[in-house]
Amino acid sequence: MRLYLDEDIASRELTSRLTVAGHDVLSPLRGEPNSRCWHYAQEHGATVVTMNVVDFVRLAEAAEDHAGLLLVYRENDPTRDMNAALVVAAVARVAATYRDGPHGAIAVLNQFRG
Repeated sequence: MRLYLDEDIASRELTSRLTVAGHDVLSPLRGEPNSRCWHYAQEHGATVVTMNVVDFVRLAEAAEDHAGLLLVYRENDPTRDMNAALVVAAVARVAATYRDGPHGAIAVLNQFRG
């Protein structure tokens, strides 16, 4: 799956783990408005992965079609918050669920924990 990691979730560890798992990961556009990041991801056919729920849900809902949006909610509990390994496992479950990619879907990765 081609993924765009928003700067709020992007880390070397997550990028590395997703790449090793076979995903094509686009680096975030740091310091750019969310609308620019969204359009960049769509131009490249990338599903957006973010913790910025409000802004990106608004952008996805306004789009006629999009490459997908994967949300990560912080639970403000270090024992429950998703780390890089859990995000990668959840992305794998999303890929198995949406065989042709999550086009047009808005999915919460926390629900794909396993």
